[in-house]
Amino acid sequence: MLNSEESESGLSFSTTSYTYELDFVQDDFTVSAPWFSIPLRILKRFLLQARAISLVGLRVGWESFSFSFFYLLYIQKRIVAFIYALEDTKDALVKILMWRRGLLFRPTIHGGVLVLASVAFIVGSLFRSGVAPEDFSRDQVLAAANTPQTIIPEGRPRSEMVVYTVNKGDSVSTIAAEFKVSVSTIKWANTLTSVDSIKPGDTLKIPPITGMVHKVNKGDTIASVAKKYKADAQTVAVYPFNYIDDSMELRVGQTLFVPGGKMPPPTPIPSYYAPTSVPQSYFTAGGNGIFAWPAPGGINQYPSWFHPAIDIGAAYGTGVQAAAAGTVTTASYLSGGFGNAVFVSHGNGYTTAYAHLGSINVGVGQTVSKGQLIGAVGCTGFCTGPHLHFEVRHGGSYINPLSVLP
Repeated sequence: MLNSEESESGLSFSTTSYTYELDFVQDDFTVSAPWFSIPLRILKRFLLQARAISLVGLRVGWESFSFSFFYLLYIQKRIVAFIYALEDTKDALVKILMWRRGLLFRPTIHGGVLVLASVAFIVGSLFRSGVAPEDFSRDQVLAAANTPQTIIPEGRPRSEMVVYTVNKGDSVSTIAAEFKVSVSTIKWANTLTSVDSIKPGDTLKIPPITGMVHKVNKGDTIASVAKKYKADAQTVAVYPFNYIDDSMELRVGQTLFVPGGKMPPPTPIPSYYAPTSVPQSYFTAGGNGIFAWPAPGGINQYPSWFHPAIDIGAAYGTGVQAAAAGTVTTASYLSGGFGNAVFVSHGNGYTTAYAHLGSINVGVGQTVSKGQLIGAVGCTGFCTGPHLHFEVRHGGSYINPLSVLP
């Protein structure tokens, strides 16, 4: 290609001429490319390839990011679903194990021990073949005498009836003293017409506590059973080996222990009507008088190993007062049967608790004086009738409230 400039009659103009080459083979003309066309072509191809590679890289990166993001969401969803499944399984197992307040506790423990014993037996048999048996002479073996008597560790409460075979020299009073129940309890449980009617070889049913044993019939309720045996319904409900849950329902055929119950007289008795009001009088405990009585009324239930408190019977709305000056540490509804409850710390190692309240008149952190109104009697939580559940603790341990009341 050639560029030239010419002028004619005062006018100038430029012309561009191209160099053509004749291709004798193809019988055609071709334009002769300039010298820099090849580098331009290479650069163009490089840029096109770089753009293509960049687009592919961006596409692959975006797809990888999208896949990773949605895969992590999927994994998170599966993990959350797995955790929820574990929670549901755990809740189901807890409901099964806690059914009827531990009714399956003993079969579960026995089954677990049986499984562990079976595993130990199987594993032990794998190593037994390589161990030579050892000969034990009779004087190296401790002989244990067989006895039909059930040996109960001292201090552990019994949860069921014990069948006792009368031995020579036994009397109902000695048997009652041995099992720490009353003579009347054994007499009632075995329908004895006289305490002198037993003889060696007889079998006696011994209840775990002093009171009555009742087989639940259709239509029975905790209140009706307690009324029949002149016992406190709350005591029957909270006795742990009656396995009564929060529904307060009884099963037909269930064996019910009635702590402190008495055999009803054979003649019909007139219907009992609860008084409409509780006289404003306080029970005399004869303790050291560190604390004042928190509410007026009589004692419905005394302290025991399963109920470390006293229940003070009073009408709905009866005022509950602080037994001593202190600071409120709890003032809310509590699970575990307490219902509305107030706890007061007295700063000397003592803490008092007031449960089943109908209303609460104080708040956490509030300082109260002795005799100050902190709530009202009610029947919230695990409760069968209006009363105040009053506990005293010292150093974190329960003590008998009657020992510190006047």
